[in-house]
Amino acid sequence: MNLSGESTIHLDSRRSRNKTETKQKSQSPQIKTQFTKYQQQHKKSKTKEKLSQFSEQLPIVTKKLNPKSISFTKKRNQFKPTSQDLYLKYYIGWGNNEALVKRIMSKRLQWKETTDSSSMFVNFKWQQSEKGYRYERLIVSQNYKQLVNHFEHHKEISNKSYLIKNLSQYCEKHKLNVFDYTPLTFVIDFSDENCDYNITQFLKTYEQFAPKKPSSKQMLDVKRRLRGNFCCTYQREPISQFTKIQLNSTFLAEDSTYMWLLKPTFLNRGRGISIFDNLETLVKLVSDFQEGLKEKTLNQKDESSGEEEIPQQVQSAQITKKDPNQQIKQQQSSGQCIIKSHSFVIQKYIERPALINKRKFDIRVWGLITHELDAYFFQEGYIRTSSEDFTYNIENTFVHLTNNAIQKYSQNYGQFEDGNQLSFKNYQDYLKSQNINCNVQDLVNKMKERIWMVFNSVKNKINFEDRKYCFEIFGFDFILDSDQQVWLIEVNTNPCIEESSPLLKMYIPRMLDDAFKLTLDVLFRSQPSHKQSLPQIYQLPQIKEEQHSDYPVIGYSNDENMWMLLGSLSDRKIRKKK
Repeated sequence: MNLSGESTIHLDSRRSRNKTETKQKSQSPQIKTQFTKYQQQHKKSKTKEKLSQFSEQLPIVTKKLNPKSISFTKKRNQFKPTSQDLYLKYYIGWGNNEALVKRIMSKRLQWKETTDSSSMFVNFKWQQSEKGYRYERLIVSQNYKQLVNHFEHHKEISNKSYLIKNLSQYCEKHKLNVFDYTPLTFVIDFSDENCDYNITQFLKTYEQFAPKKPSSKQMLDVKRRLRGNFCCTYQREPISQFTKIQLNSTFLAEDSTYMWLLKPTFLNRGRGISIFDNLETLVKLVSDFQEGLKEKTLNQKDESSGEEEIPQQVQSAQITKKDPNQQIKQQQSSGQCIIKSHSFVIQKYIERPALINKRKFDIRVWGLITHELDAYFFQEGYIRTSSEDFTYNIENTFVHLTNNAIQKYSQNYGQFEDGNQLSFKNYQDYLKSQNINCNVQDLVNKMKERIWMVFNSVKNKINFEDRKYCFEIFGFDFILDSDQQVWLIEVNTNPCIEESSPLLKMYIPRMLDDAFKLTLDVLFRSQPSHKQSLPQIYQLPQIKEEQHSDYPVIGYSNDENMWMLLGSLSDRKIRKKK
């Protein structure tokens, strides 16, 4: 009994102890898990504190990343603005009336100018050329965007040789004759192994239409001397491949000296253009350009032109090209430039041009490709007149080249028209006074069609890498012949925006401001992600968007944008003005 009693008491106590142990055992895993989590969190916070303290002690070092690497792309796309970026920032490069661009930007109150062009914190850059633009490093993310005013491959149309090549391919594809839209042109690039074909084609065409046929001996001698300029080996093409070219009668005149133009392919504003009327002059010009040809001194005036002198460091940056075959070098002693080139276009001169009061003229209009690859045409342009009566004297540059950059050096500059410029309405009034039946708006429509053709010819090239974001304003130059037919001469990047007459003081600010409304103001309209990433005190100022223009143009409402949409570069339709 005692044993059983003792046994019973012992069992009861064991049962009680077992319950307590069971309870403790059931609770211990939870307590241990919570404690372990606390330890891990505490350890992580300590590690973060140590890392932050350590990073504060380290110097700020920018790691150079490969633009093509995944890490660079990830960092670029994850970029966020800091709380110090209260405004969108823009940089305006020197030259070509940069004061006007700054004046237009100053109206946009959410923008602030910076002088640091190398900073990655610049949202918008405007320069005369694309030099210094790192297209592969343009930042695009939900929080930040960058915009530049040149396409990476704008030379596909702004370079004279690329323009004619792309237009020729486009016309061939659509069964058109390219020389119905632009003067007869030959590309002579002495660094191209196929250049011999183009030389032979030019010489045969020259011989075909020459008033005085050169002898066979002379033609062979010219070809031999031109071949001496080749920079590499070349391929001779069989004669059977050459075809005779049809030449419009407007390019030939009975009393002309048979005039042709030689143009280095990489220049604009009339620089380097030479006129020749015989093959001997052509050979000499090509040879001189190969060695380095002094740019002509055009200033006929005793006084200075009144233009601001270019700072030496800026001038050197502008006139030096990376391509050793195409250079412009500054002569320190005389201030003249030496132009050196191995690539040219030879273009037939229009010997029967349309004239205004016996003087030659051409037409400048503007085209725009936006960051969304929409193509636009500005509804107004202007006529640039010569300062001298038209003659076939090839020595007088002021007779033949109507660029304002050239005409402003003439003694007669501004004597006939203010700034040697006229509006389309002025030209329509002139045609009416001369009893010439021609509607200027029909001419403008033809210009629009040719601009659309040019843009379409490079729609797969102009932004081949799909860079974000680029846009560009191009200057298109046209000439009318005596039959009022429209001929495309060339396309210019960085077209002149100098306000050199009351007419341009009215047109150019409106042209730029309306272009910014289609690009800059669209891309940076609201930036909601930017605002959300900053405290309220640092958010961008709320600017009410105003639709009216601060730059009125006679005949147009201040509420309309004067850029007319031609279409997307993936859309072939041309929107006609009603």
